[in-house]
Amino acid sequence: MNKKIAVAAALVILPLAALSQSAWAQAAKTPFTALERLESEKTVRHVTGKDLGDTLKNSMKPGDFYAQILLSKHDGYQIINTIRDKDGQAEVHADWNDNLFVQEGEANFVTGGTPVDGKTTAPGETRGTAVKGGKTMTMRAGDYFFVPAGTTHQMLVPAGKRIKFIAFKTHK
Repeated sequence: MNKKIAVAAALVILPLAALSQSAWAQAAKTPFTALERLESEKTVRHVTGKDLGDTLKNSMKPGDFYAQILLSKHDGYQIINTIRDKDGQAEVHADWNDNLFVQEGEANFVTGGTPVDGKTTAPGETRGTAVKGGKTMTMRAGDYFFVPAGTTHQMLVPAGKRIKFIAFKTHK
């Protein structure tokens, strides 16, 4: 039994140790606040928009790139409510599609192309400083964007602006 536990622990720890120090350093340079509001999904639950908005705005610390609330998490999907007032990094998710529903605010959204100075920050996750060769679209309240797994994307928030959106991430 103890050998099984040791093998299981090694299967978790060794892939994490394999990430380069620079990848961990890159991830550490992205300050954000992440909250969880995970509850039983066997009954109806209601969280008001005011409560979600207030929680996001009040939890964002100075210097944070964004604040987010994880509302639901399963093997095949995640639902995350996010607010940001700074540019995001270029990112590529190897195994996750992003369905983005803009609730408030405005930003520019760059998709396609390749991440500049891309580094692996977690298994299947790449982050970079910018997108090279992508297409820029404006994100506005009410808009929906689908980003297939493997597609480079980056959110650029103009100075003094803020954007709030729901990300419904689906496993490919």
